Amino acid sequence: MRSGFLCVLALVGLLGLRLHSAFVAQKLHNSVHEREARSELLGEVLQTSLELEQADELHTAWDSAFRLLAGVALSAVLLVGAAPARADVEDVVIAVDEKGKTTSLTKEGVVRGKRLFNAACAICHIGGGTKTNQNVGLSTEELSGASPNRNTVEGLIDYLNNPTTYDGLKDISEIHPSIKAADVWPKMRSMQQQDLYDMSAYILYMNQVIPEKWGGGKQYY
Repeated sequence: MRSGFLCVLALVGLLGLRLHSAFVAQKLHNSVHEREARSELLGEVLQTSLELEQADELHTAWDSAFRLLAGVALSAVLLVGAAPARADVEDVVIAVDEKGKTTSLTKEGVVRGKRLFNAACAICHIGGGTKTNQNVGLSTEELSGASPNRNTVEGLIDYLNNPTTYDGLKDISEIHPSIKAADVWPKMRSMQQQDLYDMSAYILYMNQVIPEKWGGGKQYY
C-alpha cells in the first residue's frame, strides 16, 4: 500500500516535471517569436522612415527647382514689361513747341538723329552731359531752365541756329557750334534745318527713354 502511494507520487512528480519543461519550452518559443516579430516591426519602421526621408528630399529638390524656374519666369516678365519705351519708338511723344504740338520718331529717325548728334555734338555732349560745364547738360530739367526754353524741338533748333548763354543774355555763336557762325564751325556748314530738327528730336527722345542716364555724361557713357 505504501509502495503504491509512493509510485503515485513519483508519477505525479514526473508529470509535473514534464508539464514544467513543456511550459518553459513554450515560453522560450514565444519569447523567440516575440523577438523576431519585434525585429521585423523595427525593420519595417526603419524602412518606412527611410522612404519618407527620401520622399521629403525629392519634394525639397522639386520645390527648389520650381522656385528657381518661377524666379526666372518672373525676371523675364519684368524685363519684357520694363522695355516698351525702347521697343515702341513711335509711342514716345516729343514736344515740338510750347503750344502743345507734338511728334514722334521712327526707328530710322532715331538712327539718323543719333548719327547727326554723334558727328556734330557728341565731342562735348556725350551721353547728354556737357564737358565744358558739368552744371548744364541736355536733360529735360536743365533744358527747361534755360532762357529761352530749350526743352522743345523748336527751342533747340533756335539754339543751334543762334546759341546764347543759359540766361539768354549773351551771344555765344563763336564758341558753340552754330549755323550763325558756320564759317568758324566746318561741321555746321553742311547742316540743313531738317538736320537740326532730327538732332533736336533725338535729344528729346533720349530724355524720354533713358531719363536716369541721359545727361549723366561719362558716368554712364
